[in-house]
Amino acid sequence: MSGMREGAVRIAPRRYRRRRPTWHIVVAIAAAVLVVAGLIFGIAKMLTGSGEPEVVTATPNPSPCVTVMVSPAESLPAIARVRVNVYNGTKTPGLAGTTAQTLRARGFTIKDVGNAVGNRDITGVGELRYGPKGKASAELLEYYFPGATLIPDGRSKRVVDVIIGSGYTAVVDDATVAAKKASPTPSPSGLGCPSPVASTVSTPAASAVPAA
Repeated sequence: MSGMREGAVRIAPRRYRRRRPTWHIVVAIAAAVLVVAGLIFGIAKMLTGSGEPEVVTATPNPSPCVTVMVSPAESLPAIARVRVNVYNGTKTPGLAGTTAQTLRARGFTIKDVGNAVGNRDITGVGELRYGPKGKASAELLEYYFPGATLIPDGRSKRVVDVIIGSGYTAVVDDATVAAKKASPTPSPSGLGCPSPVASTVSTPAASAVPAA
């Protein structure tokens, strides 16, 4: 043996770097992809967008209901355009004929004249029977027969039946009718006005036979 003292040799342990788990890498890549996609989407939106603010159109409120004064003559037809059938609903003979002559002299177009069959005892001034097309004509005739009952029916023609009742005396003169037609009456106007409730009055019309 040599005289040299053999010392102990220490070998330092090798250090190993810890490897990062795989799922960390996957999460990082996914986050990067989302960020890039968001940037691309934002740029595309800026390039394709019009940039104009959206216009919101407000719904206008309906106009209020206002009562105005309207002259009846503005909505009534001309006398020459009104066609009339005159029927006698009483037991007084010849009443339909004389009434028809008066109306014809006033300018009305007389179609048929006769006696009402089935109801010869009509009380009051009489009845004005009309269809949808003859409503305005019946309203005009009401000025000549004040107090008469307006009765709508399902007829398709514009002609109006004047059925004379026991309370009838005479056709109102033209001067009185003209004054009433020119007198303004209140009428509601505007979208805010309540809709009128339509009345459905349906009564059988009296038939008639021509006068002898």
